[in-house]
Amino acid sequence: MSVAVRTLSAMSASLLLLGIAGVAPLGVAGAEPVITRPDKQAVGWDTYRRLDRLPYLSAGTQTLQVSSFDRSGGDFDISTGNKNGSGGCLASGGAGCVIAEDRGAGEIDSIWFTRDGGNVTRIGTIRIELDGQTVIDTPLQSLVDGGLGAPFVWPLVANAAQSPGGVYVKVPMPYRRSMRISVASNLQYYHVDYRQFSTADGVATFSPSDPARDVIATLRAADAVDPKPGTLAATHTNRVVELPAYGGATIAESTGSGSISALRLRLSEPTDQLLTGLRLQVEFDGQTMVDSPLGEFFGAGLGATDVRSLMFATIAEPGGSLSLSEWWPMPFASTARVTLVNTTANPVPGIGSDVVTTPDPQWAPALASGRAGYFTARSHAGPTTIGQDWLFADEHGHGKFVGVSHTIRGTRIKTSFSEGAPYFLEGAERVYTDGAASPQWYGTGTEDFYEGGWYFKDGTHFSAPVTGQPDQRTATGGCADYCIAAYRLMLADAIGYHSAFRFGIEHGKRNMVQPDYSSTAFLYTQPNDTVAPTDDVNPADPVSRLLHRYTDADATEQPLISEYEGNDDTRPIAGVVHATQAPITFDVQIQPDNHGILLRRTSDQSIGYQSADVAIDGVPAGNWLQPRSNTFHRWLDDTYLVPDSLTAGKARVTVTLTPIRSAPPWTASRYHVEALTGP
Repeated sequence: MSVAVRTLSAMSASLLLLGIAGVAPLGVAGAEPVITRPDKQAVGWDTYRRLDRLPYLSAGTQTLQVSSFDRSGGDFDISTGNKNGSGGCLASGGAGCVIAEDRGAGEIDSIWFTRDGGNVTRIGTIRIELDGQTVIDTPLQSLVDGGLGAPFVWPLVANAAQSPGGVYVKVPMPYRRSMRISVASNLQYYHVDYRQFSTADGVATFSPSDPARDVIATLRAADAVDPKPGTLAATHTNRVVELPAYGGATIAESTGSGSISALRLRLSEPTDQLLTGLRLQVEFDGQTMVDSPLGEFFGAGLGATDVRSLMFATIAEPGGSLSLSEWWPMPFASTARVTLVNTTANPVPGIGSDVVTTPDPQWAPALASGRAGYFTARSHAGPTTIGQDWLFADEHGHGKFVGVSHTIRGTRIKTSFSEGAPYFLEGAERVYTDGAASPQWYGTGTEDFYEGGWYFKDGTHFSAPVTGQPDQRTATGGCADYCIAAYRLMLADAIGYHSAFRFGIEHGKRNMVQPDYSSTAFLYTQPNDTVAPTDDVNPADPVSRLLHRYTDADATEQPLISEYEGNDDTRPIAGVVHATQAPITFDVQIQPDNHGILLRRTSDQSIGYQSADVAIDGVPAGNWLQPRSNTFHRWLDDTYLVPDSLTAGKARVTVTLTPIRSAPPWTASRYHVEALTGP
């Protein structure tokens, strides 16, 4: 490939790139305490204060969602929408209707509602209780309007005008022992995304008295500055390249342990076709981890439009040029290379670039050990397939999902509620991890995932720090009928996995319509698993009971033929379930060099709020609470995290589950045990 490259002087290049990107130079970190364990999971406000730690992976965390998804799975009538308000209350309590509840250490990361076109006044009061104390008790509409003041102000909260058709609360609220969220009445559509931690070490209960003004300032500066702590060691590689037809150019290379901390580009003659036809390729330690269409990588999948997110931005400039910036931390152990590729038949003149690299010796051992992941973008495009979810990512190994940029080109259809509905937006997201047959994340609709509502009410564009629909077109600008570009960053609510990860989204209810999709998912990945299957316990099998010294006095045994909820909810599965309110004990083999264990139960979720106290070798580990229920699709796989403080160095442990007397009977058809083998 023939390429013309002009290298600028350091001073002129810096002035040029700072001007085109509309940003200030990277800041210098203030006097912060030394982080002795940089891989320790970020909790609370540190999620946003220390985005430089985003590549680190945490074994003792799982991210879950409760939502109003249609427990029946929905019918196959293409004329009607999802009945995703049917999930209803989990229980009565609190302000009236409990929508989320957990026991043990964790963190609330995102709460979203809609009804009445985004006016949530009729829902009344929202009450949030953490560790037995009420921290929020106020009208929901007032809360999302910013009525409580910092930290509950935009963009950490948004009303239906700021996030078209939906309202959200994205203040990270950690807890050490328990959480409960409830509303007064008239619940319709909602989701709550939260994390569970295997231990409360390092977790401080959220207090609304901390206004977190620095975090608010960082979020409000989205698109203008790098949100990560700065460093004096950062170096800039500045070039202007001319790409021939079907040609490419390397714009930066680096050696040694470090990270790419920022990338800025300037297109002097941007077009929608150019943003699709140019690709960004990034290679770390000899492996290409990013190969993405330029526009979609920066949130502008339909073409030139303003995008103002926390980790990437696309900004139109006076004179017609377009600046693109991204601030994902991208670590490497020894080498990195950034390349632009032109897949079009026309040459592209004058692309300015500034790649910011920070040398840092921590990354080589962190990546080699698997404590940190390589920044990865999974991009693909094409027609969707009837009956199958569109996959944002389908991974093996371990890592975490931190966001997606999504482009949809579809057609409106006539329904019972609209003469022309972008029906593809009825599709709900489902996330599966580590071989579980149940989705640990099951949403209510596509625009709901992006935390808008009602088909992004009135087609309003918005671009907030972590969610947005910055572009929507109808039969113009290369759109045949109805097209959108949307994105969501998942920083506090990143979804981690140990061996497998599958993030799919429906295109229309039950995947019944066929738009063209393109998506770029953002992850941090490692190729190796960090769990090892160690044992299986079957309460209905006499041999398994004998081998594991299994006891469940007074248990009843019932056959169950039902399905799992999710994308395979028409396939019946037969099994036997034990139910008891007496203590359950069993022994399991584990690896002595474990870093904790994952205890997965296959159960009957026809009755929710099953709850049991967990002990390992007689030492209390916490309470296992499963508030969800589903009478249509009764099989459920859920997982309890056991910390390494109770299992390290042991080849066998005794598990005791003591059902809570006031709870329904504890049910189980199988227990599957996996040892955490990674850091």
